[in-house]
Amino acid sequence: MHDVTLTTAEQALALSRRASELATKAPYLLTLPSPFRIRQQADEARQLIKEILGGVPIGDGEMVSHLGDMDRNIAVLAEVAAVRAGLTDRILRINAEIADLERRYSNNARDIGSSIANAHQWLELQRMAGALVRAGRASNLVSVGEYQREYRIMSARLAAQAPASILELQARAIGPDGLFELRRQELGRQIDAEAALDRIRAGAEATNLYATQTSARAQADIAAERERTRSSILLAKSIIFAAGLISAGVAITAGIFVSSYVTANLRAISDAMSRLAVGDRSSRLPRGTHSGDEIGKLFHSFRAFRANALRLDRSNRQLAQRNALFQNLYDGMSDGLAILSDKGCLVARNSRLVTVTGLSAQVLAGRPAMTELLAVNGWTRTSGADEFSELHHSSGRVLELRESSLATGGSVMLLSDASKRRELEDRLRSVQRAEALGKISGEVAHDFGNILTTISTNLHLMETATADRMPALRHSIGSALEVGTSLTQRLLAFARRLNLEPEILDLNALVEGVEDLIAFTLSDEIQFEVRLADRPIMVRVDPGQLESALLNLCLNAGQAIKGAGRIEIRIVLASPDTVQIEVSDTGRGMSPEVLAQATEPFFTTRSDGMGTGLGLAMVSGFIRQSGGDLEISSAVGRGTTVRLLLPLCSIPERPMQLVNRVLLVEDNAADAAHARLILEKANIIETNSATHAFEILATEEPFDLVVTDLHLLGESAGWRIAEAALDRTSRTRVVVASGHLPADTPLTNRYPGRIFPIAKPLTAAAIEASMRN
Repeated sequence: MHDVTLTTAEQALALSRRASELATKAPYLLTLPSPFRIRQQADEARQLIKEILGGVPIGDGEMVSHLGDMDRNIAVLAEVAAVRAGLTDRILRINAEIADLERRYSNNARDIGSSIANAHQWLELQRMAGALVRAGRASNLVSVGEYQREYRIMSARLAAQAPASILELQARAIGPDGLFELRRQELGRQIDAEAALDRIRAGAEATNLYATQTSARAQADIAAERERTRSSILLAKSIIFAAGLISAGVAITAGIFVSSYVTANLRAISDAMSRLAVGDRSSRLPRGTHSGDEIGKLFHSFRAFRANALRLDRSNRQLAQRNALFQNLYDGMSDGLAILSDKGCLVARNSRLVTVTGLSAQVLAGRPAMTELLAVNGWTRTSGADEFSELHHSSGRVLELRESSLATGGSVMLLSDASKRRELEDRLRSVQRAEALGKISGEVAHDFGNILTTISTNLHLMETATADRMPALRHSIGSALEVGTSLTQRLLAFARRLNLEPEILDLNALVEGVEDLIAFTLSDEIQFEVRLADRPIMVRVDPGQLESALLNLCLNAGQAIKGAGRIEIRIVLASPDTVQIEVSDTGRGMSPEVLAQATEPFFTTRSDGMGTGLGLAMVSGFIRQSGGDLEISSAVGRGTTVRLLLPLCSIPERPMQLVNRVLLVEDNAADAAHARLILEKANIIETNSATHAFEILATEEPFDLVVTDLHLLGESAGWRIAEAALDRTSRTRVVVASGHLPADTPLTNRYPGRIFPIAKPLTAAAIEASMRN
């Protein structure tokens, strides 16, 4: 009932507010200055009527009828106002035209040159125009009729004297579009609008009266409801007071009982928990006595806690067993294992780390920075394939370094001693090269026999030849000697390249240079073709090893061809940063089983005992050590294609000549060599250790330029080196180089125009730009 009363009061207030707003808007519609404003206010008033209708009860037909009449009259008023505005506009234009005629007639009447008769006619026309002007300004229909009657009398009197001038006035005064007819329509619409406005005012007053009555009824209902609520509250207070007294008695009685019950059980639970906490897993509480109350829940929680403690004991035992297993595995590894913190400090290690690195256990026990410790003890880090790194010691030892990040921060470092394996690989390469030289020697012996036969034959012919044949015979001998000399030079060049270092070269030139040597070793029945790239292809590779690899692949291809066949070497770009050397033949091919083992060392399919099984294995190892990859596709009876994939390399730019003293801090041997080429004319002091770099900066004279790698032996020490160099003197510039530069540079704001992060590989243009900044 209370909610209904409030709802009724709210509806009454809303109705009163809308009725007041309607009573304010509706009666003044006709006073608005434009039809647009009248239509706008009329639409708002009609919307208010709709809202009021929504709050009027269904049975109140009289109020609905009043509001319906108001809605229709407002629509009529808006329509009449629009029509009246159009009539008014037309009347104003006609009035303006008549006023112009009136002034012209007046001027003509005052013209001195006009006769008295003509002046009289112009004055009559002026009076007729004046009557029309006054008719256009009349405020009621009676006045318009009087002015029309006056106009007709003057028109009839003057029609015979000045018919042409009267026609100008007649066109604007008489007819359905004439001034008199338009004025009657305008004033008629004015009367209709005023009538509609009167009806609207009456409806607004009725609506306002209805809203006032509704609001009064709602206030009366609220007062009655307030009185009923006051009575109900007094009754409720009495009932609550009585219930409170009863509840207090029950609570005191229950409290005495519960206190003794709860205290005893809590003491039992506390004692059991204390025994469990000191390790007594046999501590128990009885079951089933307190199943439904809070004490029962505490008993259940204790049993769950005891079960969790027993499970935790079992987990601890299993964890101890696993830790022992991992510790045995950890200590039994043949490689050195180091776990580093996120700052690069040694956190844990196995015992083999001491043996592999040659570092003392006492040094490793001090949680040193592992990368700097290796650098200080003579280990130099170089990049390798498959994201591995290598550590080279001055004694000749080689370690393979694999470092991976841990999900919890830091990293794990695995160090394998590769010295013996590298020695074995070198021996295998020597064996492979000796095998290749043996194959070449056997194949070339036939060509040398042909050369010697040619020379011997021509020498015998020269003994009996006439003088005119001697030049031809000498030319034949000279040609044979040139072929022999060329072949000998190529064999010597191939044999001398035993221990060359990788260098940047044009792959087209290398393949073109070895083309003749390969052609000499192949049977005359085999068609040999080389297809070079259409532009220089620069790679960083050991040329002797690559020539040996190509020669071995072509010799293997030649042995796989029985009779006539074809071998092709093709150089193509596999991607924007990778080149592909494709060696294909039309030989017998390989089965899937043979293809799966083709690159395994000592695997051979030759049954004559001549094969060592090292050819493809050594080629695969060499290509992968050079940062590339090897792919083989073959099918029985369809030939074989071997693809050697190598990364492209840019040509070192002209040496840098803008600086004098340079400190180069780089732990990657290849990147250091590239930087030395760019800074060739400068006085370079080089180190691969951050610790050594700090010592140099502290003791040496200030440098013009410091070029440092951002990540040195796994540690981001580049920023600290840059900061130390920049603090030393204001003339030093620093280049921080990295293949993965961070998005933000921490020192740029502190040293504007003096520190320059540059992505690898370094270029002379980038360093020159930094020095000129």
